[in-house]
Amino acid sequence: MYPPQASTSGPDVAEVRSHISPNHRVRTLVGVLSYLLPTLAWAGTLVGVILLPWWAKVPLGLLNGVLIGVIFIVGHDACHGILTPHRWLNRLLGRLCLLPSLHPYTAWVHNHNGLHHAFTNWKERDPGFPPLSVGEYRTLSPFRRWVYRRQRTWYGLGLLYFLDMWVKWEMFPTAERAPRNPKAYFWDRLLVSLFALLWVGGLVLAGWGDWLETLLLVACGFVLPQMMWNWWIGFIILQQHTHPRVAWYSSELDGGGPSYFQMQVRATPHITFPAPFRWLMRHVMEHTAHHADPGVPLYHLPEAQKAIEKKYRTDIIRVMWGPREFLRTMRTCKVYDYAAHRWCDYDGKPLTPPLLEREEAATSA
Repeated sequence: MYPPQASTSGPDVAEVRSHISPNHRVRTLVGVLSYLLPTLAWAGTLVGVILLPWWAKVPLGLLNGVLIGVIFIVGHDACHGILTPHRWLNRLLGRLCLLPSLHPYTAWVHNHNGLHHAFTNWKERDPGFPPLSVGEYRTLSPFRRWVYRRQRTWYGLGLLYFLDMWVKWEMFPTAERAPRNPKAYFWDRLLVSLFALLWVGGLVLAGWGDWLETLLLVACGFVLPQMMWNWWIGFIILQQHTHPRVAWYSSELDGGGPSYFQMQVRATPHITFPAPFRWLMRHVMEHTAHHADPGVPLYHLPEAQKAIEKKYRTDIIRVMWGPREFLRTMRTCKVYDYAAHRWCDYDGKPLTPPLLEREEAATSA
């Protein structure tokens, strides 16, 4: 079992952040352009879906979904209040950035800033895809087991995000999961719903009089982008805190829970993608630096990541992304034994050694 003193294990927040340069200026022009450029490209692909021949609609729809992801990542910074130096502008841009992905601003701030960052890799508190325990998986109905197994595959990551994040936390949360400001949440959810209706309605009007064309436009201009976006963000989020060497924690079994250092440094791997993908994802996979200090804007994350790795090189899990490594993660990270702290297959067979032993060894070293 996780030792009770683990909640104080490792350097504290002040010490970790002292190794990240404080000269990360937040600039209004950079923040606004970070929003405008991908948004204009997103709008352009949507116009292309409407105007161009049928053979161009599918690739443009897929590209539209990827651009939704880029805009969302920019909105992530706005929701943290670090896209621009102005609080009112961050709130405005945050809401605008989250519209194409159909996310209410209030819900995302509550779930991401309030829960995910405060309780990273805590099973009971972190919305970020906590794995089921072996026992929980066994209690599921056959259909729900089938869904869970599909979600934990490379092709099912869109379903994972849609059901376990968008439905469960963003649009249709229970009272326990809902934001604490119901009035703001109501208006944000209404804004998202109206935007979706306007989006679909515009596509219907563009194909008016030809029902086959209308179906094609809605499919390629709305459904396909949403499917692509959900897979893309599921692909990103799962790898940010799920890896065969990353531990998850349970409040029931781990006493006071993990320390800041265990959550934000050891449980937040650095997945290095080829340069074009790092640019496309706005450096969001320089994720250790972001969790160590959420005040660093996305355009300063590469230098912040280098700084934190220079100090905590042996504590940070660093992975050069590749299809083989990615598929190994998907094969290994199915269900989790929270008592022994190791990943297991669906029959309960251990797939990794106890991860806490590795953490304790790193601490004692």
